[in-house]
Amino acid sequence: MGRIASLIIAVLLVVAASLGYLYHQGEREVKAAVNGLFGVSNTALFCLEDMNAIAIMLENNVSNDVLRERLGRYAYCSVTLEKAAFSLYLLDGDESYWRLHVAASNLEIYFHTAMNSPNPREKVSDNVEIINEISREINAILQNGGVKGLNDAQAEKLFNLTQSLLS
Repeated sequence: MGRIASLIIAVLLVVAASLGYLYHQGEREVKAAVNGLFGVSNTALFCLEDMNAIAIMLENNVSNDVLRERLGRYAYCSVTLEKAAFSLYLLDGDESYWRLHVAASNLEIYFHTAMNSPNPREKVSDNVEIINEISREINAILQNGGVKGLNDAQAEKLFNLTQSLLS
């Protein structure tokens, strides 16, 4: 009877050690995935940071084709940020990631609409100041450590600014 009990205890110890190892391995993989999402989000923010270039492009009277190309780039970067921020929200539940997701979605809608409008110059010229303010806010987020350092006030401000683009 003592041998059977010792064998059962040994098997349980091996199973517990294996499960502990698998848990920690999975935890490392989740941390790596989250760090990857932060990296993708920050890359998208870097892409969007220079949105103030739209004003310069308008001042220098670039062609609609060049303007459309830039707007398409911003739409693509917005989609990337939207997807990464949503994944961060699903993993963490932090409302600031949700606001970032919605703000990026608003940007994607705005830039996609402007890019496909008959006169993109007219569409964006009405919102140059808001676009410049969004660019400054994105710069502040990047200066504060990127998406990982995003606070509620920054997320709320970016959300509100992008909402004003759609109204």
